[in-house]
Amino acid sequence: MAPNGNVEPEDDEEEEYVDVPYTYEVEEIEEQETTKDEVVERKIPRLRAMYPYKGNGMEMQKGEV
Repeated sequence: MAPNGNVEPEDDEEEEYVDVPYTYEVEEIEEQETTKDEVVERKIPRLRAMYPYKGNGMEMQKGEV
């Protein structure tokens, strides 16, 4: 023992550090993006052409739906 009460290591002893392999688990939270396809039925009015028509970038034959 030293005069101040501390224990001093002897000169023969050396502290040796050794790398020790270890494993650890990390818990990660992942955000998931989901898409949902929805089928919606809509009623669309239809008509039948009584006469042929051509104009305004449109062309219809007689009887065409």
